[in-house]
Amino acid sequence: MPAPNLNLQAMKIFVAVFDLRSVNLAARALGMSQSGLSTTLAKLRRDLGDALFVSTAAGMQPTSRAKEVAAPMREAIQCIEQRILNKGSFDPAHDEREFRIALSDTAETMYMPRVLNAVLRVAPQVRLRTVATPQPQLQRALSEGQVDFALGYFPDLQSSEFVRRKIDQHGFVCICSSANRELIRDFSLKKYCEARHVVVEAPTRTQGLLESFVLKRGIHRDVALTTPHFMSLPEIIAGTDLIATVPDAIADVFAEIQRLARLDLPFRSPVFEAYLHWSKSVHNDPANKWFRGIVFQAFGKT
Repeated sequence: MPAPNLNLQAMKIFVAVFDLRSVNLAARALGMSQSGLSTTLAKLRRDLGDALFVSTAAGMQPTSRAKEVAAPMREAIQCIEQRILNKGSFDPAHDEREFRIALSDTAETMYMPRVLNAVLRVAPQVRLRTVATPQPQLQRALSEGQVDFALGYFPDLQSSEFVRRKIDQHGFVCICSSANRELIRDFSLKKYCEARHVVVEAPTRTQGLLESFVLKRGIHRDVALTTPHFMSLPEIIAGTDLIATVPDAIADVFAEIQRLARLDLPFRSPVFEAYLHWSKSVHNDPANKWFRGIVFQAFGKT
């Protein structure tokens, strides 16, 4: 079998379809026609002797062969653009690239307004895409370049493949209706246990940390509502006598949305640290370095 004739455009098409799971979206992202992209993709399939992508209800799913070659394709594109075509520079004032950031909905609420404001002040054409990548898939997504960064509390993301830097630290507090004067006046452990609670049952490491902490210390909560949604809490808490235990920065945001009171926990709060994570393979990439610098500056970590 003759060696495949790969070119830069074919590799970019492969990576775009791999990331977006859609021929149509990939064509739009690359500024080309869908028919032109499909023609190149068909040739790439023949050259590599594999379907590469299979159409499903969830989009174009990569085959095992596609997953195998994804990282080498990205490295080849980076090498060609930076070392051969001399595209190693990054001009934030004019660049239109998209940065993909994996984070939870709580982390997005806590961090993205600050990050977005910092980015748009100096790079008005740059786009950000936040993605909710499940924890088990996050390491592969970051390694293969499906996401550029992971932002938040990811204690499992400690592979030697990645670099990380701390940007913030948080504890937990309680929120209740500002009309709940009796609770606000004297918030004790006894009242914490007697109060009726809303518990967010979300697949985030911060919630797991809180639940483990409460369980180990034998702190009983009378749970009135269990929900997977953080963003419904302000309305629920403001209109009832229920309370909820949430990260401190989330409490600050919610207190601005509704008439809520923020109460320090009547016991020592567990603490978690938020990091920005990225792959070592793009550590020296100018755009990656620029974005990291913007994030660090936004959080006073310069």
